[in-house]
Amino acid sequence: MARSTVYIGLLGLAALAGCAVDNGSLERARMAFGAANPRPDAFQVCGSHGCDKRIPLALTPAEWREVRAPFARPPRTAPEERRALAEALRRIEVMVGRKTGYDTDTAFSTLAASGLSQDCIDEMVNTAVYLALLDDAGHLRFHRQGQRVTLGMMTRRFWTHTVATIVQRDTGQEFIIDTWAVKVGETPYIMDRSDWAANAPFRHDF
Repeated sequence: MARSTVYIGLLGLAALAGCAVDNGSLERARMAFGAANPRPDAFQVCGSHGCDKRIPLALTPAEWREVRAPFARPPRTAPEERRALAEALRRIEVMVGRKTGYDTDTAFSTLAASGLSQDCIDEMVNTAVYLALLDDAGHLRFHRQGQRVTLGMMTRRFWTHTVATIVQRDTGQEFIIDTWAVKVGETPYIMDRSDWAANAPFRHDF
């Protein structure tokens, strides 16, 4: 390998260290991992790390109503919408976990010795799918779908970490959504992207 190629590669790794890198829209992520055009009655979820396994799923009308229930009283502010979104994501994660066996997934999971688990790529793609479903249902009024963001090496406790984001429409503030940092059944973190990238403690910004 040419010395210049090695040098450029090292520069790329250095650039990733301690920073958050934009990786394109969530639509691009869904397309790249074979999960484009989701509908409540026909969508794909990822598992087995790096989206190695794609599982076709469907929610019943009753299940979809339960997912949407946090929005029954329309949020009046952006923080209220983030709170409702976090609860809707928690609910759909529980439902999907029961259907697929991934309800054994724990926080910060990697290659589990037993049971089924999902890494951050699986979780990012799945979050992108769920955001599309909720957006299509008209529940993102104060926010729009954001992008895939990857946190560089040696930051927090990860080598690298990737998440989906949303963007507040009136301010442009970007929020990460991290379902990988919680176990199935817990409320996912939604927090300011800049604080997340700067290693601030995980929190719920709502």
